[in-house]
Amino acid sequence: MGKKQLSSEELRSRLTVGHFGDSAAQDLPPGDPLTVTQMVLEIDRIRPYDGNPRRQRNPQYDEIKASIRAQKRLNNAIEVTRRPDDDLYMVRAGGNTRLQILQELYEETGDEAYRKVHVLFHPWTSDQDVLGAHLIENEMRGTMTLIDRALAVDRLREMFESEAGESLSRSGLQRRLQDIGYTASRTLLIRFEYAAKALLHCIPQALHGGLGNDGVEKLRKLHRSAHAVGESHGHTQDAVDMVFEESLAATDAPDWDPGAARQELERRLAEELSLDLRTVRMELDTPPTQDPEGTTDPADMPSDADPGAMVQQTPPAHDASPTGTPGASPGRSGAATDPVIGDGAGAGDPPPSSPPAAAPTEPAPTPAAAPTVADLRRRIYTLAEQIAARYHYADQIQPVDIGYGYVLDLPGETAEEADARMNAVENDYRHWTWWLLVSWSQIGLHPDRVLQTAPTHRLASAIHRGDEEEVIARHIAEPPWRGLGWMVSSCLRERDFADFVALVQACRDLQHQADADDLDPWEG
Repeated sequence: MGKKQLSSEELRSRLTVGHFGDSAAQDLPPGDPLTVTQMVLEIDRIRPYDGNPRRQRNPQYDEIKASIRAQKRLNNAIEVTRRPDDDLYMVRAGGNTRLQILQELYEETGDEAYRKVHVLFHPWTSDQDVLGAHLIENEMRGTMTLIDRALAVDRLREMFESEAGESLSRSGLQRRLQDIGYTASRTLLIRFEYAAKALLHCIPQALHGGLGNDGVEKLRKLHRSAHAVGESHGHTQDAVDMVFEESLAATDAPDWDPGAARQELERRLAEELSLDLRTVRMELDTPPTQDPEGTTDPADMPSDADPGAMVQQTPPAHDASPTGTPGASPGRSGAATDPVIGDGAGAGDPPPSSPPAAAPTEPAPTPAAAPTVADLRRRIYTLAEQIAARYHYADQIQPVDIGYGYVLDLPGETAEEADARMNAVENDYRHWTWWLLVSWSQIGLHPDRVLQTAPTHRLASAIHRGDEEEVIARHIAEPPWRGLGWMVSSCLRERDFADFVALVQACRDLQHQADADDLDPWEG
């Protein structure tokens, strides 16, 4: 005898019974959605992210609160997630400030409009993904201090290393950060490390008070100079470090004065080295010959160790000849140190009595393989980074594996701040450099591809939205293009001119190679 067929009403009632009517499973909590899902939650079921990288109060807190009070709602849903076996949901990417404001407004008013909130639920992945999402969100809003960013990246490094069971090089860290959507240049990672490891215990108030990129970089250079001065007078780096740290700590304050710290360092160094202040000041102003952090990270070299990967298409000009005479360069005639062109004999020497013996015939060298598009991208990024660093854009440039190998973002300060800090000539040069590097990167033609690789890129975001003119104007002025003769002016340093020319040539070489390979550089 067959089973009795269920009526449509009976079937519907059974489908709406939790756990298919299994009484033993009635107490099990419902599972979280397996995909990104819109939900409505009471605010007491959501807690802030316990690892929020921004440790200072949001500077726009009062404005955000006033806006939410006026609208009685949020303009955008809060992204949430939930750790396995956790009862409460947790803010996933930004939104901690908005959640706190909703809680305050509900306590202050009792208005039910603040008790529930629309959220976008994301299934749980990992702690590093959540920390990275918060870091990216806060970076895009521009509301984080450098030290908060540095500490967040340091925590991410610890997470990555714990997961991998081994330490990471800077290049390895750079790649892992990019995997979770956060991009940072090697220069910026060096600065983060220095702020978190060398400065935080000395000047915590200054760092949390907002000491930024320029201030940290100037301290790093001053620290290197202090090492050089100490070593030249027989003192170890450890001894100099102690003097340096004590000098900074003695002047730490929320409105920290770098000039006072420099004076304190000079005074203490003079005492430690038994020198007069004038000598110490003069030697500190002499830059060290080499930055130990500027050496090549072995992990940055091509993995296959192909010599062609580092081939330079256009040799740069040099400020000195091989013999060390300033101003002379290979191939330039008329210099006093140029070799005599002719039979090889020195001036006034008698000719050789017999012709020299013929050199044994050597097989012709095998021509070097043409550099690939990937090789040329590395070459282009190296040149662009060198130029950017000299004109104070080291934090704005980053390598990419599409296009011409690099993208440049908006300056870190406003146009007014730059005008107040630099003289007019220096500022004009910086303007030219920024516009040329941006133009040659062709970011304006491919903002969507840049955002796929670097989601936090502010310039690409502005171009994508269509308000780039207004955004750029806040950060940098457009130079008078009729003044492009600056490029051939003797005021432009030979090294800079050579790198500009080599960069343009390398970009052209990449395009020619891409054409030969029948590929679009922006497609990978």
